[in-house]
Amino acid sequence: MMAPQVAAGGTVPVWPRTAIHDTVAAIVKQPAYRRDITKTLLDRILQWIADVFDRFAQAVQGVPHSRLLATIAFATVIILIAARLVYSARLRSTTDDEPVLGRGRGTSSRDPWREAEQLAATGQFTEAAHALYRAALAMLAVRGLVRLHDSKTSGDYARELRRRADPAYGPFRRFGGRYDRVIYGTGVCDAAEYGALLVDARAVALVRDSERAA
Repeated sequence: MMAPQVAAGGTVPVWPRTAIHDTVAAIVKQPAYRRDITKTLLDRILQWIADVFDRFAQAVQGVPHSRLLATIAFATVIILIAARLVYSARLRSTTDDEPVLGRGRGTSSRDPWREAEQLAATGQFTEAAHALYRAALAMLAVRGLVRLHDSKTSGDYARELRRRADPAYGPFRRFGGRYDRVIYGTGVCDAAEYGALLVDARAVALVRDSERAA
């Protein structure tokens, strides 16, 4: 990658667009980050990042430590992009083997609630946690509250519920947050963590059941 060029008479770094383009492209081309997007769309994203960075570099002109600020800003953009892609890739990998009810309505040959119970009974708590997650999403999807997609995260689904002002938003946000911390934190779920996840998942179900009763 090319080093930043320092403008004559100042300390503000002007990063070559090719350097920014090449750095971001190197990240998204890695197998773990590869997404099914067209080259045209990717080029537009890279161009947008380069434009934003150029504007930022101009905005901090004359600010003390502007070189450090510009470097941190560029690194932050790259890290956020990489983190989002990694998160989505890991989420897809957990659902590729066991699809979540299709796209919003689909059907499954297995009841994920029952599956979670059976897996937990045999000590497979991580797999049981995945089943609970599928069960909660399936329950929301069949009621038309969320639209399922492999690329979506628990945060995406929580925002859908918030936009609908649905009572399930709070319970699902807690459940999704705990699931993310377990699965994308340690990557392993134990009996205690599964028990907490089960309580949160049941809270989501209770909200839906109380609405139907009303």
